[in-house]
Amino acid sequence: MGVITIDTIALVDEYPGEDERVLAHEVTRAGGGPAAVAAVAMSRLGITTAIVGTIGDDADGKEVLRIFDKEGIDTSGISIGTSATSGSVIVASKKHSSRAISTRQPMIQAALNDAAKKIIASAKWLHVDQVGITRLEEAGVTRGKGPLISFDAGYGAEKFDASVVDLFVPTDRQMALRYPGIDLAVALENDSRKSGVIAVATQGSAGSAGYSAETGLVTAPGFKVEVTSTLGAGDVFHGALVAQLIHGKDLNQALRRANAVAALSCRGLDGQSMIPTTTQLDAFLEAQQ
Repeated sequence: MGVITIDTIALVDEYPGEDERVLAHEVTRAGGGPAAVAAVAMSRLGITTAIVGTIGDDADGKEVLRIFDKEGIDTSGISIGTSATSGSVIVASKKHSSRAISTRQPMIQAALNDAAKKIIASAKWLHVDQVGITRLEEAGVTRGKGPLISFDAGYGAEKFDASVVDLFVPTDRQMALRYPGIDLAVALENDSRKSGVIAVATQGSAGSAGYSAETGLVTAPGFKVEVTSTLGAGDVFHGALVAQLIHGKDLNQALRRANAVAALSCRGLDGQSMIPTTTQLDAFLEAQQ
């Protein structure tokens, strides 16, 4: 549950300067949004998945529905709002391995429809981003009442009450703001023990680390692939992590497999096109032995 967008992405060697035009190696339009990308990752990894959020009654909204239908994702919980479907224009630089993003103002979220409420009530997990986390009360969900809650802590994680969710996943940089001067391993353990959650931190190409009462501290290294763009890799990781937990993997296995899924997604310019299936993921990991 959360943000759904249609993005235009250009791959260039270097960012253009003021009034400068540069040649793009590739330009594509693709689905985006933290919750939406995570949903695609879950579906490709064999999880029965539905998406809840808001789109506009416009061409981009129709493209959103087409993408999710192709991915086998239930869209009955999507509401049609009164403003244009959210989107971004993104320039990815090969030289700097970074991107610059211009985002249309997020649309006002339309009320959850009846289908959305039924889907959420019957779900095993509810994954939310920075918008979805604000709609838990509207969805009738609190921790321990309804599905397990996974939170992609993209913004404001330094002051977030982790006890609200079951799986708390900020970046290592956000954890450093949350616990200034404290080692990441200690910070994760503190959140896990204090709030009774699975606490995980993403570390970019270095991999990820997590702490749960069952496993204690676990770490998993990243994987080297031919990178086109890292756009959406964090969102892919979140979806893949939840998928692996649903598949019954322990935290160590789940982190390793989610790292691999996120790495493989970086072979594409957008966040979705190169997300692997479980068969492709297994073949990749077998080749790493």
